[in-house]
Amino acid sequence: MTPSSPLPRPGIRLPPPAEPPEPLRPLAQFGVALGLIVLELALTAVALLIWFFASLHLDTGTPAPEVSPAPYLLAVVAIGVGAGAMAVIWGGRRAWGVAVAQGLMAALLTCGALVGLAYETRDAAPEQPAPAPGMVGCRSGDHSQECAHLGG
Repeated sequence: MTPSSPLPRPGIRLPPPAEPPEPLRPLAQFGVALGLIVLELALTAVALLIWFFASLHLDTGTPAPEVSPAPYLLAVVAIGVGAGAMAVIWGGRRAWGVAVAQGLMAALLTCGALVGLAYETRDAAPEQPAPAPGMVGCRSGDHSQECAHLGG
């Protein structure tokens, strides 16, 4: 029996431990942040232009088809989530300028699209009439003596 050695076999060298990457210089961070912002704005513009052209109706003789903005606004939310992921990735690389810019873009795109979705959902819901003043309904049903004064 030969004793086992915790050291690797002779002739095999392990690579040195990886050092953390150097942070980007400020000008490089500005360039990366600006490039990512332009890319995200271009993707958002494409999604909104597709929505515009899908809802564009030039024939005045026929009623315009109803086009829901939900899929297009969800695409903008997805772009915002991607910006958030980029903020996390660049924060891990210690490029804080890029991380902060991407975090702000993520918040702007995601919150803006979610507010648009909430507005659309509220706008699409049928309006309920205001309740009549005074007593509305009865606890035990309209046919009981409790509601006799209401004509029930």
